Amino acid sequence: MPFQLRKYFLFFLFVIARSSIGLTQNSIAKKDTTTFPVDSTLFFSFRACGFDYGNTAVRQKLLLKLDGFQDYRPVTQNLGNAGSPEKKFLLPGFSPDAFRRGTSYFDDFGFRAGNRQFYVSDRPYTNVSLVLGMKQEVNVYVRHAHPLGKNANVAFGFERIRSTGYYKRQNTNNTSVNLNGWFRSPGRRYAFLFDFSWTKDAVAENGGIANDSSFFFAKQLDRQLVAVNLSSASTTCREREFWMKQFWSFGTVTDTVKIPGDSSGTVKTRILPSAAIVHTLSVSDDYFLYSDNALTDGFYNVILKDSSSTSDSTYLWKMKNGLWFQVFNTKSDGKRRVVSGKIGARHELGEIRNDTIYQSFSNIYADGSLDFYFGNNAFSAASLSGWYVASGYNASDRLIHLLMESDTIGKTLNLALEATSALSHPDFLAEHYSGNNFRWSNSFHQSGHSEAKMLVLYRGKKNDNHYSVSATFSEFTDAIYFGQDFRPAQMNGNITAVTVSAFAETGLKMVRTRSELTWNRIQYGSPIRLPEFVARESLYGNFHIFHNGLQLQFGVDATWFSAFYADAYMPALSQFYVQNDSLSGNYLYISPWLSFKIKPVRVFIRADHANAAFSGRNYMIIPHYPQNDFSLKFGLSWVFND
Repeated sequence: MPFQLRKYFLFFLFVIARSSIGLTQNSIAKKDTTTFPVDSTLFFSFRACGFDYGNTAVRQKLLLKLDGFQDYRPVTQNLGNAGSPEKKFLLPGFSPDAFRRGTSYFDDFGFRAGNRQFYVSDRPYTNVSLVLGMKQEVNVYVRHAHPLGKNANVAFGFERIRSTGYYKRQNTNNTSVNLNGWFRSPGRRYAFLFDFSWTKDAVAENGGIANDSSFFFAKQLDRQLVAVNLSSASTTCREREFWMKQFWSFGTVTDTVKIPGDSSGTVKTRILPSAAIVHTLSVSDDYFLYSDNALTDGFYNVILKDSSSTSDSTYLWKMKNGLWFQVFNTKSDGKRRVVSGKIGARHELGEIRNDTIYQSFSNIYADGSLDFYFGNNAFSAASLSGWYVASGYNASDRLIHLLMESDTIGKTLNLALEATSALSHPDFLAEHYSGNNFRWSNSFHQSGHSEAKMLVLYRGKKNDNHYSVSATFSEFTDAIYFGQDFRPAQMNGNITAVTVSAFAETGLKMVRTRSELTWNRIQYGSPIRLPEFVARESLYGNFHIFHNGLQLQFGVDATWFSAFYADAYMPALSQFYVQNDSLSGNYLYISPWLSFKIKPVRVFIRADHANAAFSGRNYMIIPHYPQNDFSLKFGLSWVFND
């Protein structure tokens, strides 16, 4: 047995032995006095918009569920190695900002603005997760949240992923750290949230394998002997951001609030904010570097400056300020207001540098939202929000969003309708770029993107079975994309797309399934490419043994998507581009697994892509970048709550 696998196996045996000792001790005791809950309801996370301050708090329980724990890396359009750029089977989304450098395909890793989370806990909470795989794949995730009384909490996060990969020059080395927290003054006249994040992605670039036939038709294949296009290229992407949000509130003083559990009838003064002046501030800088110290003939169409090495860098810094007057949605008696919302302005400024290109920018936004609460009706709430760039680099850009939701109907059914419309200038990368192998200056006009979505969610009476169906209609006007020549282009006219998704988690007590099916219908000739069908299925057994002290699951995950012309990847730009030469898909990925949970410890063993050796070599999603072969993975998650 190889040393690396033997090390993982011995570590796994240690966890089994340690957990078994605890089970034995519990089984021989007359009564288990442990108070740790099976699924803790004492720990919560929330996004900034769900802060418990005037508005209704929107919290997510930090559960110790075993379901889905083994699904470490779902199949996506990726370069074949953990931590490398990837593109999901989804239509393009909406950006919260008017000015952007360009689309980043590293955003699914690390602590970034799009996944910013805060925590609420009565006592310290720590989650340590570890995933080990072949080819030295290591993914470490640590999150610690610490309460500072009832009105404050701080949290620290660390995430790291590295892997050498199966092919030459495929190694990844990504690290992210995060520190955030929140505070409410005892009288709730003032509150703030803050967040600091630092993320660095460092990946080697091989440009894909030099000849696809060496993968498709070789009978025996040592992956390290396969020729690749680039021998000394790499990409480094670093993002840093400090963000904070402050509230100066107004409210009605209520001086007859009885302290729960106090038989003396003691009362105290309580202030429930009804309105506030809200201020946000963020300062960020992004650094992108592509380097190649051994330029390979034939890979780059042209060399503009240096024939011996490439060092293309882009630096962007940005500062954003926002100031609003906000009316909260909760009254002093705890009931919902019929009308609430905010109105204000935002300002962003900064500069971007790329080779000889320098551009400063500044935008002033009008920004606001209006929320309605109708009570227990077919649609109980509606929200209209948006922003408009009144002046600046992105003048006349806008985004409007409408959401209508129902209360739970008959304790089982929820409905939601959502509509979004945006008009935006091109990303900076689409209009201006200067490097050793690419250079352009374009004058594209604004692009439009509109979307309407309906969601129906049904929960079974026992809440362990649920089903959902969503339908989305999208329209893109004058879309900007990267063409087969690797350069940005703008399509004249409209592109329509329809997406219908169905999800079901159901079954008996000991046999369960999770099924997801998505159908995409995109206008013919569109530069936006998605498979027509994407199917994911998980079938597993679910057992509680040792007097419910151990939960055991074992099953198989499968992913299939229909054939389509997937976008290819240009490492010198870190962008995906349209290609019409190579079909991807129509291949089934099968991964058997076993997982178990003993109180706060969860463990899984997964045979990722177990059918790689006998299903043919049709598993190249992105042209020239084969997916991983069979890989054995081991995962461990341990939660500490004291």
